[in-house]
Amino acid sequence: MTQKPVTGGVLVPACSPCDAQDRFLETAFAEMLEQGMREPLDGAYLCGGTGDGMKMRLEERKAAAELGIDICHRHEKSALVQVGASTMRDALELAQHAAKSGADGVSTVPLSGASHAQQMQYYRALSSAAGIPLILYYMPQPGVSFSLNEVLETLTVPGVTGIKSSTNDFFFTQQLIAEKPQGCAVFSGKDEYLAPAVIHGADGGIGMWATVFPKAYAGIYRAAKAGELARAFALQSDLNALCVIVMRRGLLQSFACILHELGLHDRVFRAPAPQYDAAFSNAFMAEARPLVERLRAVQ
Repeated sequence: MTQKPVTGGVLVPACSPCDAQDRFLETAFAEMLEQGMREPLDGAYLCGGTGDGMKMRLEERKAAAELGIDICHRHEKSALVQVGASTMRDALELAQHAAKSGADGVSTVPLSGASHAQQMQYYRALSSAAGIPLILYYMPQPGVSFSLNEVLETLTVPGVTGIKSSTNDFFFTQQLIAEKPQGCAVFSGKDEYLAPAVIHGADGGIGMWATVFPKAYAGIYRAAKAGELARAFALQSDLNALCVIVMRRGLLQSFACILHELGLHDRVFRAPAPQYDAAFSNAFMAEARPLVERLRAVQ
């Protein structure tokens, strides 16, 4: 298949289901992604945070990449593989594998604890190893937080074609959009401000709620892109109302509860991630069900 440049649109971060021993389940993964690719989405983000990629073994990540790329391409959609790892060596190996498997691009989280100079060295090596478009992933966390100028400098690395911004600081994302190099795509990684990000010039969105609410998520993006602000913010308001409940009760358990409610494989986060129980599910769904049903009903 001819490579599909990842320049914008909505990419669903594919879940990577596992069993009680945290072993990757290829069949469940393929079934969930096949269902997602039948939705109005532009492609998939494989082995990212929602895909629990950093907790998977290398051979499992390679299997997920191969399966995911094949499924995306059969549906004529883009496949972006997140190859960030705890070591630079593993990330380079995953990048080379993704490219060989036909990925349309690779993405990476920063190396934990690395300085800006070390990050630049890493990104150059990764871009060279992959030989296909590289989209960076900026998400501030302990030991990984850089200035705007430092992040902008990473976008000058040859082969880097975009960045996913998942900072809670919306103004930081606005600055990235305004100051990025020409031709560089900015994806919003914060679902809570997808509509404002697109209105201010973001090229797309990559967020976990596209997994369970694909039509609503795509609806926010497309309405905002078309200037249909009332619709964009009505959908955004419903999603954010759900996010308020989710963040109060627990993000991972709540997401798994919704997967279960939809009849999908619900163990997608590996130990020591918290798992939900019947009491949690009953309490959460009693409060969240009206919003879940409203978001699922979007056409």
